[in-house]
Amino acid sequence: MLCTARGLPGTCLDVSECADTRQPTPGLCPGPASVQCCTPRYAVACDPNARPRPNESLIEGPGTGGCPAGMVRVSTFCIDQYEAFLEEVDGGTWCPFVNPGSRRVRARSAAGAVPQGFINQVQAAAACAESGKRLCTDAEWLRACRGPTSTTYPYGNTRLTGVCNDRRAVHPAVELYGTSASWIFSHIDSPCLNQLDGGLARSGAFSGCFSAENVFDLMGNLHEWTADPAGTFRGGFYVDTVVNGNGCLYVTTAHAVTHWDYSTGFRCCQ
Repeated sequence: MLCTARGLPGTCLDVSECADTRQPTPGLCPGPASVQCCTPRYAVACDPNARPRPNESLIEGPGTGGCPAGMVRVSTFCIDQYEAFLEEVDGGTWCPFVNPGSRRVRARSAAGAVPQGFINQVQAAAACAESGKRLCTDAEWLRACRGPTSTTYPYGNTRLTGVCNDRRAVHPAVELYGTSASWIFSHIDSPCLNQLDGGLARSGAFSGCFSAENVFDLMGNLHEWTADPAGTFRGGFYVDTVVNGNGCLYVTTAHAVTHWDYSTGFRCCQ
């Protein structure tokens, strides 16, 4: 049975099973007193209930090739130059470390933004639509990443170490929870995961990670949803751009369009 304690998602377990990097909280689970809400014990100082908004006051740059602000021309379509962050339709930016739920939010694209993770494909498509855009098709996303000569990486055909945000040595969940036990991967919705040092980077921070048409961070940083109705995200993220394909060819198809976690982001096309 699932439970919540101190703002953290947990599982009702006997206290004998909740030890080391997990801690029990009494009074939140049915059954005997020994069954308590077992939640992760963070190894890194972080307040999971904080809602920072680091993208306030950011402004989208002018579009190129007749595209709207924040977008660049690639072949016959426009694409966001940077991974998207969210702005609430009613005003103010949304916290990029928290799933937006059913709130009306619009996608924005600007240098220096903390891009939005924790988002599913349905929400990403709605955010693009609120901005008069749409999610990119698979073909558009691949064309933007690979350029006119179909390179493997945005910058060419040879992998270059450290050019993109694609090689964090320690998985953020391992660092956050202080263990590599399998249970941590059922807690990858924590807002703290993308706030650790050396993890998610601001848009454009890796200045060499751009494509032939000057689109940034298509490789690494965050996975990016495409419009595939079966559920597809591409490009890898800041821990891995190898396991499911190299660079632009990295593709994940194992999840439904309603899936989200700390690594899932997006950008829009038009």
